Amino acid sequence: MEQVFKQASRDGISTRLTTPLSESYIYKGVKIIKDEDGIRILNTKFNGDYYQEVTKDEYAIFKKNGWRVGCYIVATSNNRKALNIISEKIQEEIKTMKNLKRYHMLVRYRDVVIHRFVTTLELLRQ
Repeated sequence: MEQVFKQASRDGISTRLTTPLSESYIYKGVKIIKDEDGIRILNTKFNGDYYQEVTKDEYAIFKKNGWRVGCYIVATSNNRKALNIISEKIQEEIKTMKNLKRYHMLVRYRDVVIHRFVTTLELLRQ
């Protein structure tokens, strides 16, 4: 994991965050942190006020492919989850048709997430 952390530290796009006790970098909703507990990679999406550590499979992706590609893969997964949630909410609105304004807002948000999803996939293919 030290190698992945070094890649993140050299990555000009990642945002650096430092405290007296830790150093971390964030890119595409993924945070890698180095502190007295070691090096951890966290997913900053879908968990409210706290970040969830990536899965063992995602750690393996970072080890095999590096910081940037790992971030793209996690971001793609996050976008896929967001699209599923939005699609379910759109279906609920279609069934009830209680709030047309909410329906249009969900459709616009879906378009934004699709754009992010496609952009991330294009970055991953490069």
